[in-house]
Amino acid sequence: MADFTIHRVEQIDSTNTQLLQWSVQQNCHRVALVANEQTAGRGQRGRLWHAAAGDALLCSVAWQFARHCPLDGLSLAVGVMVANALTDGLDGATASRLSLKWPNDLLIDQTHKLGGILIETVPTANSTRTAVIGIGINLQTPQISPMPDALPSIGLHAWTMAKSYRDEVLDRVLAALELGLSEFAHSGFASFQHLWWQRGAYLAARITARLPDGEVVSGNIRAVTERGALVIESERGLHTLISGEVSVRVASA
Repeated sequence: MADFTIHRVEQIDSTNTQLLQWSVQQNCHRVALVANEQTAGRGQRGRLWHAAAGDALLCSVAWQFARHCPLDGLSLAVGVMVANALTDGLDGATASRLSLKWPNDLLIDQTHKLGGILIETVPTANSTRTAVIGIGINLQTPQISPMPDALPSIGLHAWTMAKSYRDEVLDRVLAALELGLSEFAHSGFASFQHLWWQRGAYLAARITARLPDGEVVSGNIRAVTERGALVIESERGLHTLISGEVSVRVASA
């Protein structure tokens, strides 16, 4: 059993928002907030996370790091931790269907979204910085149609063909985070770099990255750096993309 203080609520606007507020007001380390339903759950780039009550694991975890500890690549490392938790005990063929889309999505067959990760940080007392790690994992396949530019969703049950109980999934995820975040605090993303690459999505495909300023870069993924940046090779050369600032899509044929 992982050593976390776990708070449970039936309904909340956003577990990340609440845990960020708690982190500013009080000491929050190894604290998890789990909701049965979110009314304003957030994903990357401000997108809403839709899930019917009870159909997903919706949780946020607060973990304190030393203020000087680099957090580059943390979302990728957490993706590795969550993927390991979800695939533990599965046969190789089933486990291999789970991949990680840079920088923060968990995919099945590289075509359907199983879950996502959202990390926000806030300076806290005693020269620490608290990372609030939001994790959403579909237990059942949502019945809501995806956004026009988003992948369709899938649930754990549809992937593994086994009943998934939220508390069991939570226990496995927290255990993986406890070990993984301690390792990250010591060694950074470098300890997870090769593990992420083993599960990286679209590594053999031509992808398009749309930057915040509207520039579009198309090419092939060549590497992920020790700081979690994505390296794409296009006709113009190599481009190093900083985590969280681009939208990665498979290029049209």
